[in-house]
Amino acid sequence: MPKLDGIDFKIESAIGHSVGALVSKVLEQQAQLADQRINQALLTELVEQFVQAERQLAEAHATVLAMSRTDGLTGIANRRWFDESLAHEMARAVRSQTRIGLLLLDIDCFKLFNDNYGHAAGDDGLRAVAQAVQSIVRRPPDLAARYGGEELVCILPDTDSEGVEAVGNAILGAVRGLAIPHAFSKAANIVTLSIGGVSLVPDEATTPKQVIEAADSVLYVSKESGRNRLTMVPASIEVVP
Repeated sequence: MPKLDGIDFKIESAIGHSVGALVSKVLEQQAQLADQRINQALLTELVEQFVQAERQLAEAHATVLAMSRTDGLTGIANRRWFDESLAHEMARAVRSQTRIGLLLLDIDCFKLFNDNYGHAAGDDGLRAVAQAVQSIVRRPPDLAARYGGEELVCILPDTDSEGVEAVGNAILGAVRGLAIPHAFSKAANIVTLSIGGVSLVPDEATTPKQVIEAADSVLYVSKESGRNRLTMVPASIEVVP
C-alpha cells in the first residue's frame, strides 16, 4: 500500500503539473490574443487619425489655394488667377485650334460714384456688380475675375464672337437689373457697365497681352460712344503680334 500511495501521489503530481502547464499555456495565449486585439485597436485608431489628419491637411491646402486665387472684396477670381488662367486657356486653344473669348468690363463713372456716395457704398456696389457678372459666367471653363480697380474681366474658352456678344449682353442686363442708383453717372441714373469683347483662334505668336489690348481697344469705343454698352472686335479682324 505505501508503494501504491507513492504511485498515486506521483500520478496526481503529474496530472497537477500538466493541468497547471495547460492553464498557463491557455492564459499565455489569451494574453497574446488580448495583446493582438489591443495592438489591432491601436493600429486602427492610428490609421483613422492619419486619414483624418490627411483630410484636414487637404482641406486646409484647398482653403489656402482658394484664398490665394480669390479677390478679397468681390469674392470672384483675382488678377493673379486670371493671368494664370488666360495663359493656360490660350495654350490649350493653340493646341486644339479652338477659339477663346474675352470680355473686359468697366463700371461707368465709378469714381463719381465713390466721390458722392462714399467708398463703403462703392465697395458694396463693386461687390454686387461682380456677383452679377459671376451669375452669368457659369460654365466650368469660364472665369470671371477682378482685373483691377473697378475693371472686371471674363475668360470664355471655346466661344465664338456671337457667343461672347451674347454673354456680354446678358452681363449688361444683369447689372442694369441691380438698379443701383447712380445719379452722377454720365450714362444712366443707375450703375452700368461699358464692355469690350473679342473672340479669336490664337496661334503660338499670340500673347495674352495682345488679347487684352484688343478687348481694351473696343472697351474704349464703348466709353466714347456713350457708355452702358458692349462693343466687339469685328470677327474679320485678326489679333496679330
